[in-house]
Amino acid sequence: MNPRNIVFFLLLFAALPSLARINATVGHTIYYKKSAAGVYRPAPQVYWQVDPGSLRFFTNDKKQIVAQMRTDIVFSDAGGMLHEDHFVLRTPPRADVQGLSTLNILEQRQYVLERPIQGKVRMYMVITDMSDTFNAYTFTDSMDVSADTSRPFFSGLKLLAINDSAGRSIPLCANFLDDAQRTLYYNAELYNAGADKINASAYPIVRRVRLSKKPNEVFLPELMVTDTFTANVPAAAWGAIPIGRLTSGNYYLNISIEDKYSVPIASRSMFFQRMNTHPDKVEEVATRSMTEILKDTGMEKVTVLNMEKTFLAKYNMQQLRSILKMLLPVCDAMQTNTINGFLKKPDEMYMKYFIFNYFQDKDPKDPAKAWKEYSERVVEVNKKFNANGNAGYETDRGFIYLRYGKPTDVITVTGESGSLPYEIWQYNNLTQFGNKKELANSLFLFYKRSQAMTDYMLLHSTVPGEMMNPAWRNYLFTGNGASNAGFSMNSRAEQYFGATTR
Repeated sequence: MNPRNIVFFLLLFAALPSLARINATVGHTIYYKKSAAGVYRPAPQVYWQVDPGSLRFFTNDKKQIVAQMRTDIVFSDAGGMLHEDHFVLRTPPRADVQGLSTLNILEQRQYVLERPIQGKVRMYMVITDMSDTFNAYTFTDSMDVSADTSRPFFSGLKLLAINDSAGRSIPLCANFLDDAQRTLYYNAELYNAGADKINASAYPIVRRVRLSKKPNEVFLPELMVTDTFTANVPAAAWGAIPIGRLTSGNYYLNISIEDKYSVPIASRSMFFQRMNTHPDKVEEVATRSMTEILKDTGMEKVTVLNMEKTFLAKYNMQQLRSILKMLLPVCDAMQTNTINGFLKKPDEMYMKYFIFNYFQDKDPKDPAKAWKEYSERVVEVNKKFNANGNAGYETDRGFIYLRYGKPTDVITVTGESGSLPYEIWQYNNLTQFGNKKELANSLFLFYKRSQAMTDYMLLHSTVPGEMMNPAWRNYLFTGNGASNAGFSMNSRAEQYFGATTR
């Protein structure tokens, strides 16, 4: 069938709801598949259940009672069609009408969307009774398939009707849990969580699955599953949470992995509804505690430590963002990724947690003191290196000063023939960032990209792990009055760095 005809066909049924008499429930979850080229592609999984009472059955040539349904599924984005599938489903045959009552018509399909996605993915689905083509069910929905695949990330969460030791895993097609369901079963997948993405220093990693009134906050403390891993977080997350005590209402299921400082590395949430007219009875004290939690839809954020009683209480969101930027010079790669994540998507509670835990690690007895000492260093850096409207800690010289401290010697060169203005920082002794190796006679070369600039940029260093640019001469020397090679053998930069890059 022509793709344009398919979309028209689907939209036609969507525009005629009065004809949609099949009773069905459709659910979907976004998983991801890694291609041979190492690219993660969205792989939506669709699962649906059909009420047999809404179908027209017929007797086949073997005198069996059956029904047939044609299913059309199309995925598209702003650029057009991404994938299509068309097939016929037949119900299991029954010998008599009474046998129809035991039918459980449940189907599940998964697709990989190979083409790069433009915006959100839209899914169109039509189920048509082949014995009565006017008896149809239509379903449309959009899916956000964007994910930062450079870091660990979760698939969508999926609710299960059952998940047992026999290996049965039946999807729950609706995000709705009724009286009969006393346990919430769930499934998710974790991607990109290898040793190259999660540093060994982050372990032990904690995986938490929690219920809440809002996404990723106001966690219900008695409804949580926690697993700790000292290495290799499993890719598959399966589990169950007893919900007999969970009263009727709207909730979120949240999954996350967190490093040893309780800072999230990856997380995912999904909305679900609960109908429970007969909550389980519990002890009186626990009942009061849970009742208060469940009645409160506007609670303050529940944390292990009340941040309003710490040194961070006085800081607003803008100030917290600034503090995170101040910490970049002294954070490792994983902490830097976490900070960059916060700067893109701020979360006040977790930002405060990260900052508090960082300084608590520096001084377990008095993290406020550790912050005060570091902030004093930042004030010093701001006085020395403020430029072009940027705070000193955001400049290259400020970054290196915060990371390694005051240099032993600073050589500033502004009038040298044939070169742009530059500075050489020399450290007689320096502790390499990261592996703590002691280095002697470490050098940093900063320069101004033009005579009009007011700040110096880092151009080259002899310290492993920092910017090492063997072609630094091509940037520093302009050739005006220098040697034919464009360099000045008598320049201070050549005297300090020449032997290291020849």
